Amino acid sequence: MGEEQANGEAMAGRATWSRSAERSGTFGLTWEGWAVPEFVLTHTQEWLDHFALQGYRASPLAAGVEGAIYDLGSDLIAKVWRARRQGELELMQHFYADVAKAGLPFMTPEILTVEQIDGVSVTYERKLPGKPLQQRLAFDDREVEPVAARVIDVLQALSSVPATEAMRRLRVLDEKQPLWTGADTFQDALTNLLSRRVARFGDVIRTRLGDFDRRYESLRRRLQALARCPDTVIHGDLVPENILVDERARPVAVLDFGFLTTAGDPRLDAAIAASVLNMYGPYAPAITEALTAQAAQDLGYPVDVLLIYQATYAVATANAFTCDGSDGHFAWCINQLRRSDIGDALSM
Repeated sequence: MGEEQANGEAMAGRATWSRSAERSGTFGLTWEGWAVPEFVLTHTQEWLDHFALQGYRASPLAAGVEGAIYDLGSDLIAKVWRARRQGELELMQHFYADVAKAGLPFMTPEILTVEQIDGVSVTYERKLPGKPLQQRLAFDDREVEPVAARVIDVLQALSSVPATEAMRRLRVLDEKQPLWTGADTFQDALTNLLSRRVARFGDVIRTRLGDFDRRYESLRRRLQALARCPDTVIHGDLVPENILVDERARPVAVLDFGFLTTAGDPRLDAAIAASVLNMYGPYAPAITEALTAQAAQDLGYPVDVLLIYQATYAVATANAFTCDGSDGHFAWCINQLRRSDIGDALSM
């Protein structure tokens, strides 16, 4: 997920370790006082030595579920991926090039080269500037300005990036096929994704949500009935850790595409961003309600559409981290589906 280092599209960083710990409920190693989930791929001396032989003075920068990141100096980073294949990363390279063509007011990741080293994929990328927006948001904050306004700014800019073939070819979550496989519309693609996720994890969700089937059928109907709008890029994980800002809190870079990145309705991106801004904080429900209303007002998105997409996100990602629902993110998703405003939007 997101990452608390100014290092390009990050697989995860120290803030992510904290977030992942909350989501996973599984802790392993520690580094500089942060709890690290056992599934985080840590840095190794072997890779430090490898980069040194290439002439770099490498140092550990961040690590996460998908791999480890090394600072090579001269505004260059290297990412050692846990399982991504070269073809997937070359597709991401094309995707990033498509996003860059849109002329956004902030930087986005750029993959310079993709290599295979002893069967492991390594990408070399430019290092992005700025500090994580998350640093301006405390866990127990009641008010979320100027963070909320900056998130809205980024959402508005991303909604101007037209969909491309590379975006539609991306896979999401742990899916084995691109999101758009066999679909002509974004609503069809999302409905198909939900069908696959419920087939795999529906029994687990039902143990925590007795009327899940009724909610799910209503969600499918409402999704299919949504009015279509032009497809754009969707980041899919626009948490404050993934927005880098300058000293005046202006966005200078957006990173960590990949978790739920695709082409589709930009209202999904806004719905997700509103619900995950401070998702585990004590005032999370009030913040979500306020930011959902702000996104509706500033971006012109109907509130009920945002609520339907928030329910979609909860079903789709409930088991993104554990199959048995033993993690914090799963519990959060169940609580989202229990929200009264979402129930109203689903006509429950």
